[in-house]
Amino acid sequence: MDDDIKLVESCLNGSRPAFQQLVERYQDYVFTITMRVLKSREDAEEAAQDVFIKVYRTLGTFERKSKFSTWLYTVAYRTALDRARRKQLPLSSIDDDESFIQIADEGSESPADELYQQDLSGQLKAAISRLKPTDAALITLFYLHEKPVKEVADILGLSLSNAKTKLHRLREVLKEELSNQLETEIEDLL
Repeated sequence: MDDDIKLVESCLNGSRPAFQQLVERYQDYVFTITMRVLKSREDAEEAAQDVFIKVYRTLGTFERKSKFSTWLYTVAYRTALDRARRKQLPLSSIDDDESFIQIADEGSESPADELYQQDLSGQLKAAISRLKPTDAALITLFYLHEKPVKEVADILGLSLSNAKTKLHRLREVLKEELSNQLETEIEDLL
């Protein structure tokens, strides 16, 4: 049985330490999602707290049709969107430079390679930030967080075919935008 499911069952049987373990396991991811949508640390922290309160109150409604993390990320994403709508905040991409969790590679790259990767990463992040929030979430969850398409579709409330279609179209949009950016940079150098 999945470790998360064991913790959920323990929570449903009244174990507060089990719920604390779930919070500790997922608090960074929930905060990352809320921060990227809300763009305000204070709002994101409040939204993340709201997420875990909702999860605690509604844990019995978790039907185990998907992974617990998928259900939790869906709650986090929708809670952040609801907070943004209530406060009439501008919606932002869930990918930005301030809160993106990065893991360093084990291999050593030359300084030129590192600079190239940073530049490419910056251009990609800028292109993603210009997308609609749902589109940015789709790209970020699938490519940057490496979630399966089915899980991303569940989180964002899309059908599987719609998610696949959007991913295909968004890849083309990003490819075109990055190609145009590269052409502009080359022209500037000449």
